Amino acid sequence: MNYKLKTLECDTDILLIQKDTFTIKRFKELMRNKVTDKLNKRPDGASYSSSNSIFFNLFSDCSIGEVNIRVFESKLSFPSQGIECQLLKIGSQGWQKGKLRIEASLSYKTSSNYNYSVEIIKLEFCPDEPAEAESILDDIRQSEEYKKLANNN
Repeated sequence: MNYKLKTLECDTDILLIQKDTFTIKRFKELMRNKVTDKLNKRPDGASYSSSNSIFFNLFSDCSIGEVNIRVFESKLSFPSQGIECQLLKIGSQGWQKGKLRIEASLSYKTSSNYNYSVEIIKLEFCPDEPAEAESILDDIRQSEEYKKLANNN
């Protein structure tokens, strides 16, 4: 993926992945359910008992020597090279080909039926061809620092 990734925030934009179409909102919902299910079920389909999740056992205790590091939150980003897809943005002239990357923010919950829950699903899109020339100020306007400054005024 050679171009800049853009976060897909408009829930009504449409994704075409192979033969299937989804709104951004629906794809996030389905992906959240699938990732949560995969993290909390064994390959045979049975649920893990409390704190028996493979993911939890691998990453919950990353202590080194006397340094106690407990992991209760993490992020997964997949696939690294993206999924071939097309995006139809509301108000655009047509489909845009590119790649989709998924980011899932996970948290370990001791008080729920699941060991892990997916808190946030973020979708990022990288067009195969760059969009028309953008203003150099667009990068600044999209930065977190600029947004914080703009919200304080």
